[in-house]
Amino acid sequence: MALSSEAKARLLNLLGTLQSLPTTATSTTTTTTNNLLNTANSSTNVTELLNTLNTNGLIDTSLITNLLNTTTTNVTDLLNTTTASATDLLNTTTATATGLLNTTTTATTNLLIDLLRLRLLPSLNALRNDLTNRLNQTVQLSTEYETLTGVLLAVLSDYVVLVESDGTMHFVNLSKIETVASL
Repeated sequence: MALSSEAKARLLNLLGTLQSLPTTATSTTTTTTNNLLNTANSSTNVTELLNTLNTNGLIDTSLITNLLNTTTTNVTDLLNTTTASATDLLNTTTATATGLLNTTTTATTNLLIDLLRLRLLPSLNALRNDLTNRLNQTVQLSTEYETLTGVLLAVLSDYVVLVESDGTMHFVNLSKIETVASL
């Protein structure tokens, strides 16, 4: 880990203070201080600097080491928590947006289908009148999904009743009928 500019400045102030302390071995202190200043350059990591300080007996580095380790652990925990929270928030937002988009797309598609069906199919009144004229006759009704053949028994406001030759009864919504043919 490289030292920040602020950390270098504080270290230089500390070393300057140490250098100005009265000592009996001025040349030894000056040499040690110069060595420390040379060691505290931008490429030096914190561990090397602390070891140098500790080796020269200038400072007990265990407190600084513990503080750095605690700070590193706390910052790592904070980053992990922040990352997890951000990930959860993004996942929730994505899931909500996807759900909303799917719902909107489905609703829009269904609306378009219904509008096209109303535009393309003859009016229900005309269809109802045509089917009423075919009551009790054998007819073939085609829908989007199937074609039914049988006797037309009833024409009501929104559906018709058709009975096949085997007795199966069908209730067909008028809006689902695409074509009608007499047989």
